[in-house]
Amino acid sequence: MTEAQLYRNPEPVPAASQLAVLPFLAGVDGYLREDGDVEGLRLTFHRTMSRLGEGYLQQVCAYLPEPGNDWRGKVGRTFPVDDGIMGAAYGSRQVWRTRSFAREPELRELLAKDTIGVGNRALSWLAVPFLGPRSQVVLILFAECAVFNFFARDERVHRVVAMGNGFCRLFDWLQHDPFGSLRNFPLDKGDPIKGALGAFIVQEPVPTIQPPHFKEVPSFNYEAAVA
Repeated sequence: MTEAQLYRNPEPVPAASQLAVLPFLAGVDGYLREDGDVEGLRLTFHRTMSRLGEGYLQQVCAYLPEPGNDWRGKVGRTFPVDDGIMGAAYGSRQVWRTRSFAREPELRELLAKDTIGVGNRALSWLAVPFLGPRSQVVLILFAECAVFNFFARDERVHRVVAMGNGFCRLFDWLQHDPFGSLRNFPLDKGDPIKGALGAFIVQEPVPTIQPPHFKEVPSFNYEAAVA
């Protein structure tokens, strides 16, 4: 399967949906940089969506931060549901991260052997699924950086997940008591499309940390409704 087939043309994402997640990502970014700058740190959200009856993961917003003039260019990209670490989080409904290594050269050696990791400058990854009322994946928080063992610390992942739980509580409340004309329009569930990419061999699940869980939000598709 070619890259053009795997990373398909972007589908529109409502501006309200993008704005709904960007402040949360800014908060996570601020927490992760509490002790100083984090080289190569990028954060974004993906959501589950369908197109013509086929289910994909779709990038909801730009990477935060995304330097340059093309920061909007990646919004709306669609991916197979088994793509990389976020695909592992989708399939298992568990938090995934880069496991701890004793020495950085060992990690780099394994990444060099992993064909899907060739040319990637990041060293640490994190994928946190946000589950819905029926434990379906609604959103996936994706993070990466170029700092060795950055997401291997349980405390750091716990705090990101705790922030995610607050995010879920907010949107559960908004589901019952919408803000102004903002509405969460349902997204259809499609037949999951797979691309057989899989996660890097350096990644691991974190079953001891439960992912954030919506009680009321089955899918994430906020738009401004007609009054």
